[in-house]
Amino acid sequence: MRNIVRSDCKYKGRIIDLRVDTVKFPSGSEKVREVVLHKSAVAILPVNERGEIILVRQYRHAIDEDIYEIPAGLVEEGEDPRETAVRELQEEIGYRPGHIEEIAEFYSSPGFCTEKIIVYYADELVSSKLPEDEDEYIKVFAFAPEELEKMIAEKKIKDGKTLMAFYWYMARRPQK
Repeated sequence: MRNIVRSDCKYKGRIIDLRVDTVKFPSGSEKVREVVLHKSAVAILPVNERGEIILVRQYRHAIDEDIYEIPAGLVEEGEDPRETAVRELQEEIGYRPGHIEEIAEFYSSPGFCTEKIIVYYADELVSSKLPEDEDEYIKVFAFAPEELEKMIAEKKIKDGKTLMAFYWYMARRPQK
């Protein structure tokens, strides 16, 4: 289906690039499509020994809001996503997982963006702090799953990757 007639890079940035494509469709019509090129990312649902889910709260400039979310970060060139996940946990919450498993992979907004997020579940957490990125101001919180359910109902959790990972966890955890 894809038939790109023309492709122009309009912007190259530290995190994203912007490409404008002219695409020819089977009907013969041509349409302009704007594409945000974004590196792959990881997101991790960490669960401590008490069964609490660890979230970070940080300011996100694009939405001008402090939000709760699971730890996450960009996969560096040549880096294995699992290694990225372990590094991000150490930087953001100060723990290294004894157990980590991939639970999902999805595109954050496939209508215009190439960002793919690989989501992991992590537990058996051991204290192991790495320095935070210098542009991150993160606070760490641990919540019982029931607290998070209430926060979601109150619209205090608005991050899509966090919601997805939380509902994955709730569907699989042993019932009490």
